[in-house]
Amino acid sequence: MFKISYSPNLKWEVMISWSKNAALPIVVANYCIDNQVKLINKPDIKDITSMETLAQTAIQKSEKYFDLTDDLAKKFRASILLIPFWLIKYGKVKFVGSGGCNIGKRPLDTFDDALRQAGIKMTNGEFKTYEVVAKPKKNIMMQEFSVTAIEALLTYLAFAKGVDYPINVYQIAIEPHVRNLIDFLNNAGADISLNVDHSIVINAGDHKIKEKEFAIISDYIEAGTYFAIGAGADNSELIIKWCHVDELSSLYGIATKIGIDFKIIDKHTIRVSSANKKHYKATKLETRIYPGFPTDLQSIFGTLLTQADGVSKIFETLYEGRFGYLAELQNLWANIEILNPHGAIVIGPCCLKGWYVATTDLRCGGAMVLAGIMAKGATFITNEDIIARGYDNIVSKLKAIGVNIEIV
Repeated sequence: MFKISYSPNLKWEVMISWSKNAALPIVVANYCIDNQVKLINKPDIKDITSMETLAQTAIQKSEKYFDLTDDLAKKFRASILLIPFWLIKYGKVKFVGSGGCNIGKRPLDTFDDALRQAGIKMTNGEFKTYEVVAKPKKNIMMQEFSVTAIEALLTYLAFAKGVDYPINVYQIAIEPHVRNLIDFLNNAGADISLNVDHSIVINAGDHKIKEKEFAIISDYIEAGTYFAIGAGADNSELIIKWCHVDELSSLYGIATKIGIDFKIIDKHTIRVSSANKKHYKATKLETRIYPGFPTDLQSIFGTLLTQADGVSKIFETLYEGRFGYLAELQNLWANIEILNPHGAIVIGPCCLKGWYVATTDLRCGGAMVLAGIMAKGATFITNEDIIARGYDNIVSKLKAIGVNIEIV
């Protein structure tokens, strides 16, 4: 359990860690290369450790097919990334199912449909089976802008055997971590071109590694979390370093509407303070596919909006279970109304008061950390292990900037 006491006067620099969302598909794609690339900046977080453990366990016990039936696969969503990647090596995968954060139903419809168009057959039994039965179609249309589905499809197509024609894929997600994966695959000898209309073209590459080392990008969601902390903690100013400022363009628009004091110092540095906190204004917060406002920051900024004057409207367009954090904020005396699974209002400003809250998902955990920093008294956060899945070294980083946090 985390205990966070009211923490004003935060100062100093925050060094942003490397992206969980980029590292997970890249770590798995790297298994498809005989002479693996050295990954620079791989984050030291629980999800990466789980992915590597799951992959190694499956490799050791797999013979005629890739055996992905270990219970560990049920514990995090990204385990599905191993399916198409290992179809390349084995041609057949048995999968037990994936789990992870409680943010609502996330069916595999888009994932499975993409693989079907790539020549994969699925059958249901005790375990779900994926098997290569044909070559990929020349034109593949994604059902929606699914990050996980396109990451899996990209790596499968980059290494698929016997494909000597270009493949066009339409309606793809273009988040920074997807583009980082494309860069990795191209470095590994693929030939993938990304177009401005959310489409890509994959040509047969030479499969020759260009550089033996590859850098994973920094985590723009972590950067956005510390941005909100700097804006929400009383009498505080933080310097956020090692981020890619261009990836946070949608955040700046929301921050300006709220009235947050911030300045972009250079391409990798942002200064943010709570100097204007008394004058924060309510706004509308609506999640969209990249480059729109990210769903992973909705709970963080929804928590910050408890400090804004007026009625803020939140529209979560991607997941119906993202509002679990709002019920937790109500335990801290926030004035909130959940209208439906995709809409809520936050009435502020609220004087949050410390109490017990739970981490229902990874980003809810980030939101509860921010709430604990702003709330008067002490806030106790349970299920804190979920936070460690995606925030590298969070306790030490928070202590370094002055947050009163301890593990109890």
